[in-house]
Amino acid sequence: MARLGLVSGLPVCIVCLAPLAAGAAGPVHGADAAEQGAKRLSLQDAIRTALANNLAIEIQRTSWRGVREAGTLNEEAAFDWALGATGRTSWAKTGSMSYTNVQMPNPGGGDPLNQNAQADTLTHTNARNISATVTKPFVWGGQFQLSYSPTYQGWNADTDLSLLDPPYTVFDTKHSSNLTPYGGSWGFSYSQNLLKGFGYKATASQLVIARRGLDAADANFRKAVQDQVAIIESVYWNLVNAQMNLANKQQTLDIANRQLRENKIRVETGVLAPIEVTSSEANVAMQEVAIIQAEAALLNAKDTFVRTVFSTAERPDGVELTDAPNVTPLDLDENAAISVALKNRVELLTKRIDLENAKLTEDVARSNRLPTLNAQVAYNGSAASASELGDIHSDLFGFRYPGYSVNLTFSLPLMNKGPRATEIRARAGRRSAELALKDQELAVTLDVRTAYRNLMAAEKSITASEKSRILAQATYDAEQMRFANGLSTNFVVLQRQNDLDNAKTAELNAKIAYVNAQTALRQAMGTLLEYRNIKVQ
Repeated sequence: MARLGLVSGLPVCIVCLAPLAAGAAGPVHGADAAEQGAKRLSLQDAIRTALANNLAIEIQRTSWRGVREAGTLNEEAAFDWALGATGRTSWAKTGSMSYTNVQMPNPGGGDPLNQNAQADTLTHTNARNISATVTKPFVWGGQFQLSYSPTYQGWNADTDLSLLDPPYTVFDTKHSSNLTPYGGSWGFSYSQNLLKGFGYKATASQLVIARRGLDAADANFRKAVQDQVAIIESVYWNLVNAQMNLANKQQTLDIANRQLRENKIRVETGVLAPIEVTSSEANVAMQEVAIIQAEAALLNAKDTFVRTVFSTAERPDGVELTDAPNVTPLDLDENAAISVALKNRVELLTKRIDLENAKLTEDVARSNRLPTLNAQVAYNGSAASASELGDIHSDLFGFRYPGYSVNLTFSLPLMNKGPRATEIRARAGRRSAELALKDQELAVTLDVRTAYRNLMAAEKSITASEKSRILAQATYDAEQMRFANGLSTNFVVLQRQNDLDNAKTAELNAKIAYVNAQTALRQAMGTLLEYRNIKVQ
C-alpha cells in the first residue's frame, strides 16, 4: 500500500497496488524506449503518480477539503450555547431646595421662636449593574435560558439649612446615605414549541441537509477521481498504441527496404523490369512518410501523457510503458452490470440525497402550516437589599425569595397564505426530485448498456482483426514465394504488404479499443476505483 499525499500534508487517497487486469504482457518498446533515464511505468504506476500530481485532481481535492473542513459548522452554530453580558455604570450629582419652619431658641427667654428656613440638599448617586444571560436552543424546538443580574445603587446626601429671618444663620444639619445598596435577581426558563416548529425535522432540517451535503461532496470527489483515472488509462493506452504503431510501421519499412534490395538484384540479373524498382522505391518512400506520421503521433501522445501524469511534479526525460493491451473477457452479463451501476453511480447517490432533502423540506413546510403553540416555565429569584454582595447571593441562590411562572402562547393565522404557498412549492420540488431520480436511473441504464455493447463489439472486433492479420500474413508469405518463383508480380507483393500493415494496425486498434471499452464500462458501473484498488479517504 502506498499513501498518496499531498498538498498541506493531508493524505487523501490510498492506492493499493494490485496486478493489472488489463494486461501486463511484457514491456512495450517504442521509439524512445532506449532513452537514457527513461522512467518505466506500468498502468498502475501511472495512476498512482497522477493521483499525487495531477492538477485536475488537486483542484477537486482542494475544493473537497474546504467543504470537509467547514463541515456543518454554519448549521450547528444555530444550536450553540450563547453567552451575553451587559455592564453599566453611572454617576450623578443632583440638588433640591425646600422651605420649612424651624424652632429657634428665644434670646429673651420664653417659648422658642418659629422661623422660616430654606433647606438645600446635594445628592451624589453611584449606580452599577451587570446583566448576563446564557441561552441554548435545542434541535427538538426548545430553548433554555439562564439569567443573572446583580445591581449596586449607592447614594449620599448633605442638607444645609439657612434661616430666612435674622440672624440668617446657616446650619449643616444633616448627612445621609444608602446603607443597603446591593440588590439583584437571577432565574432560568425553558420554552418549547408544541405545534409549529416542534421536533427534530422542523428545527434541525438545515443541519440534516448540510450533513447530507457532506456525503454528496465525498461522492462527487470520488467521481472526480474516477473520471481522472479513466482519463489516465485512456492516455496510457493511447501512448501504448502510438509506440506499438510506430514499431509496426518500422517493421513494414524494413520489409519494404528488403523488397527493394531484392528487386534491384532481380533487375541486375535481368529477371525483373527496371520499372519494378521504381515501384518499390515509391513504396519505401510511402512507408517513410508513415514513419514520420507515426513518430509525430507518438510525440503528441507522450506530451499528453506527461501533461496528465506529471502535471505538478518534475517531468522525466522519457517514459517507457511496460504494460501491453491484453484481452481478458469480462465475466458479467448486461443486467448484472446495470444492477451494479444502480447501486454505485455517484449521480444516483446525489439524486437520492436531493430527493431526501426535498421530502424533508416538504415535511417542514407542512409543519409550518400549523398554529403556533408555545409553552414556557420559568423561575425568577430576587434578593432583599443588602450592604454586602455576599448577602445578595445568599438570598438568590438560597431561593429565599422565589418566583414561578407558567406561560402558554397560541397564535393562528386565519388565512395562512404564506405557509400554504411554501408547502405547494415544496411538494412540487419533491415531485421534481422524484422524476429527476427516475430520469437519472434511465440515463445510467443507457450508459451501461451502451458501454457493455461497445465492449462486446470490441471483443468480437479483436477476434475478427486477429484472423484478418493471420490471413494477411499468410497471403503475404505465399505471394512472396510466388513472386520468387516468377508466378506473381511486384505490384501484387506490394499490395499484400500494405494489406498486412493495415491488418496489424487494425488488430492493434481493436485491442486498444477493447481495453478502453473495459474502462468505459467500469466507469459506467461506478466500480473503476474498486477495480484499481483505489480508496478515497
